[in-house]
Amino acid sequence: MIHLSQNEKVLMVLHRHWIVIVLKFLIGVILLTLPAVAAPFFPAAETASGISQVALWFFALIYLLAIMVIMFFFWIDYYLDIWIITSERIVDINQKGLFNRDVSEFMLDKVQDITIEIPNMAASLLRYGNIIIQTAGERSFAIKQVPRIYEAKNLILDYTKKQNVGAL
Repeated sequence: MIHLSQNEKVLMVLHRHWIVIVLKFLIGVILLTLPAVAAPFFPAAETASGISQVALWFFALIYLLAIMVIMFFFWIDYYLDIWIITSERIVDINQKGLFNRDVSEFMLDKVQDITIEIPNMAASLLRYGNIIIQTAGERSFAIKQVPRIYEAKNLILDYTKKQNVGAL
């Protein structure tokens, strides 16, 4: 999918931190347990509302299927969002849904500024954060919720200096 030039090599591959997907999955697990908690009340709901127990189980299974599909989409978005730092450029692959993705890249010699953001206490404790890269263009480039941010920043700066020295 990504074509490297002759002397280009992959230096680092970044995914989002695992805590990002764990929090979404935790909400999903809570939502998955709701039918199990409500199941003892199905016979009472049958007599009170006139809905058969088979219909209640059918809707509970549809609900479970919907939650599982949503959790699958969360996993796809988490797993396929990737940032690749090479010796010449940074490639951002942003998955949007199941069949839609954006791939953007910029050359390291265009980097002007790198900012590290630690958004909250959990990010500080788990050592992840955001890297915002300002390029020579008008647009800034964000690498969000990734571990090893200081290592990535230093790597980008080192190779940016090499690219700029090589251009002179």
